[in-house]
Order: sequence, then structure tokens, then C-alpha cells
Amino acid sequence: MLAIDTKQYRGRLQLDPSGRLWHGRYPLAPTLRTVEFEADETAQVLPDPGVAVVPVVAVHGAQVPWGKVVTDGVPVLAARRLPGMLRQLPTVLGPERVTGLADQARIRFRAAA
Repeated sequence: MLAIDTKQYRGRLQLDPSGRLWHGRYPLAPTLRTVEFEADETAQVLPDPGVAVVPVVAVHGAQVPWGKVVTDGVPVLAARRLPGMLRQLPTVLGPERVTGLADQARIRFRAAA
């Protein structure tokens, strides 16, 4: 499963020599921690043995180095690359289990305002 957080930025993201990702003067470390937290919460609320919840950040507007970069263990990619990435993932859960998890998510998570 994926926990995908989307962000709208301008310009470009940059990696510093230590591998940290920046948007201008602002480090993306807080964003990466947030999506990791969201993935952890999702895993606790929708537990499925043997299936990890992977955090992903999809960026609209700004250029991402090489179109996709993994920093602090979190893939950060241009949002336009997200559909292709999703199509390349192996099928892990069957349709019935996906439907069941979606139903649980609707009940347990409130929509963002």
C-alpha cells in the first residue's frame, strides 16, 4: 500500500551534498517526516499482515531531480510520473481485499477539509 502526499511547489527541488532535499531555502525533511507518519498511521489503522505502507511524495509544479529521488527512505517524484509508477507495481492484494480496505478507510479516516 502507498501513503501518497501531494505538494504544489514552484521552481525546482535540489539535493545538497549530504542527500537532503530542499525547495529553495526550505528543507523538505518536515514533509518527509509527515508522510512517514501518515504511512505509519495508515498501517496501524488498516493493518494487513505482510503488506507495508510506503510513504511517497508527489510534487506538482516544481522539477524533481532526475524526475524521482529517494531521500530519507521516501520516494519523491514528479506527480506526472505517479501513474506510471503505480502501473509498474506488482499486484499484492486481490480485488476483494482492496474493496475491504477501502471500506475500512472510508469509515476510519475523515476526508481533509
